[in-house]
Amino acid sequence: MKRLLTYVGIFLALSGSLPTNAQPATSMQELRNLQELSAQARLNKLPIMLMFGAEWCEYCELLREEVLDPMAAGGLYEGKVVLMRHVGVDEPDPLIDWEGKPIQKSRWAYRLDADLTPTILFFDGQGKEVAPRIVGIAEITLFTNVIHRNLNIAYRNMGLDKRIPPTAELLEIQQTKQNLNRESNE
Repeated sequence: MKRLLTYVGIFLALSGSLPTNAQPATSMQELRNLQELSAQARLNKLPIMLMFGAEWCEYCELLREEVLDPMAAGGLYEGKVVLMRHVGVDEPDPLIDWEGKPIQKSRWAYRLDADLTPTILFFDGQGKEVAPRIVGIAEITLFTNVIHRNLNIAYRNMGLDKRIPPTAELLEIQQTKQNLNRESNE
């Protein structure tokens, strides 16, 4: 498995998807440049999922550890069904906004009314919110299913035919079948 991940990392680096010194994501990446991410979303016809959190937020840490980091590390989501990023509202470094201008993450979160953490927002590549927000945590064991539901809403609102199954387990089965079919056709 480690060898496969190394080959995937090399392939992505050579194809320009990752910088040559980058490794495949093992946790949800911090948002640095929204303008570049939105261009990637438009190119790949994928929604952007942003998790607004803070280092001091216990629920944010729980959500990342139990749901979002495993989603990022598993290879089923990032770049395939969604572009996922974390927005640390307590970080001093600004991000580049939709127009290419720097903005403090806390100020941007406040403007979006996403300063209560954790909050998850779904955007298309033009910066339009395309699915219901998820604010707080009601039941951590069902959180992935809520994300799947909202991704399907985002796809529909973006005019895409794409749909994903309601659970991570079914998504993994679907992608395994697609990979097997692809391999048998080669």
